[in-house]
Amino acid sequence: MTRDNRIALFLMEELVAALRVNDPDAFRGLLSEGIQKLGVTEVEEMLLVWLYSFLTAEEQNRLLGWQGRGLQMTRRRGSNEL
Repeated sequence: MTRDNRIALFLMEELVAALRVNDPDAFRGLLSEGIQKLGVTEVEEMLLVWLYSFLTAEEQNRLLGWQGRGLQMTRRRGSNEL
């Protein structure tokens, strides 16, 4: 496992813990630290994949505002890739 993968896994664990105790300041601080260590793109992608696992395809499209543009995000069955 690469260093960045270990950081990402640790970050996800800490973000979930901050959500469980309803601590928005800790969540923001962890995001900021994660962005500094991994970069905006990597943290954004990690969060989107994680958040999409809780949303239906319709909710994903509505959230992104793509429905009106004729675009759709679909996930391949059994895959975490969008």
